[in-house]
Amino acid sequence: MLDKLKKHYKNSITTDLSQQHGFYWFLSDDSEPFGISKSAVSESELTLLRSMFNTYENDNLANTFSAQQLKWKSLLFDEKTTTEEGFYRFVHFFSKQPITDYASFSEAVNGLFPEDSVLLLNRDLKSGVIIETSKQEFSETPYEALKDMLSTDFYLDISIYIGCYNNQLHHAKETYDREQQQFLEVRNCLMPKSVYTVPDIVPYILLQTASPMADQTLTSLVEEWREEDEETLKSIKVFVECNLNVSLAAKQLYIHRNSLQYRVEKFYDKTGIDVKQLKNALTVYLAILLIEQKDLR
Repeated sequence: MLDKLKKHYKNSITTDLSQQHGFYWFLSDDSEPFGISKSAVSESELTLLRSMFNTYENDNLANTFSAQQLKWKSLLFDEKTTTEEGFYRFVHFFSKQPITDYASFSEAVNGLFPEDSVLLLNRDLKSGVIIETSKQEFSETPYEALKDMLSTDFYLDISIYIGCYNNQLHHAKETYDREQQQFLEVRNCLMPKSVYTVPDIVPYILLQTASPMADQTLTSLVEEWREEDEETLKSIKVFVECNLNVSLAAKQLYIHRNSLQYRVEKFYDKTGIDVKQLKNALTVYLAILLIEQKDLR
């Protein structure tokens, strides 16, 4: 459809987001913003276009960027180099729907994050980043509230991934690209939750790059056991995710702590693997994740 519009309007149509004045802006079926010169559109054509395409509120263009946004845009997308140092951490977000009301979206995000945070939306309008430039404790910034707010107020099905602490700005683009890519590669394997962190995705990255021998070894640890008692494997997974805390894991599983201890001991009796020891727990945990990944394929 967009190709047909380009043939019809020729030089009067643009995808250059810097041209905000004198254009009507819309979103294509592929969520690509495009503008048509107001002088080239009749009243009847405008009515037709608005019935066919979502309007794109073009408030997030370059000349509305703050100095900090322009600085980070240059670092991440324009490949500008710098020798500066300073703390930063990327909070990546990925939406299944395009974010078309940038002004309201920005206002909502800025209301939850510190004033020195920087918001940038990617060209696809379905992803972007919030850049924290001062160190915040995880509990002090309402990351889960951000997801809830975006789901409720903007009807967005969104995933949030919090990257690592960094200090060297000349590595910013490399870090940004790597973190985005690593999350997208494992996203379909992750269990649903409000916010993901690096420890959530590292096991899946390791499993994707595991050698055939490692794959076979991990699979053999739990494959036969799964057929015999899948409930115990699920319990052990939660037990590891709760930092080997029996009381917390039992609470999440809605069972008595003695029932969980019985399952852990039964697994040890049958396999010789004591998951109350950290290295054993991590090995079994990776094996369980691998089996779950195979089930999804």
